[in-house]
Amino acid sequence: MRELADSEIRDSRLQRLYAYWRERHVGTRPPGRADLDPLDFPYAVGFVTLVDVEHGPLRFRFRLVASPVTRHLGYELTGKYLDEVPEPAMRGYLEESYRRVVAACGALHERGERVLDRRIWRHESMLLPCCDADGSVNMIISARVTETPRSLADPALPG
Repeated sequence: MRELADSEIRDSRLQRLYAYWRERHVGTRPPGRADLDPLDFPYAVGFVTLVDVEHGPLRFRFRLVASPVTRHLGYELTGKYLDEVPEPAMRGYLEESYRRVVAACGALHERGERVLDRRIWRHESMLLPCCDADGSVNMIISARVTETPRSLADPALPG
């Protein structure tokens, strides 16, 4: 994942959500949870995951996981911590990405394919920080538009 530039976003729903998040900024600070209303973005509900950020020590808890993400993973993460993700590559990828969002207090974006835990994920995703009044990130909005991941053992893959 890398820092987000508006022009890189291809999916129209992600574009709308990013524009909404930008509009809700408080000065130069990303919006807080209270500054956002899910009723304002019903088009995004099916692909948004909310991740609570705890500090001291830094830890991530899945408040709400989008149904397609749960279906693609094959297990439920709502209410669980990141360190409970059973797949090591997925856990490491998410941990690194979430830590980058917290450190930069900025949005990240990725589009393309990624191999994690012997599955190929084709997706476009972005991570959007939400902040307390003091500017510390307390929640991450993960918006992911993805195809069903394919196993590396899938015979339909080119050899």
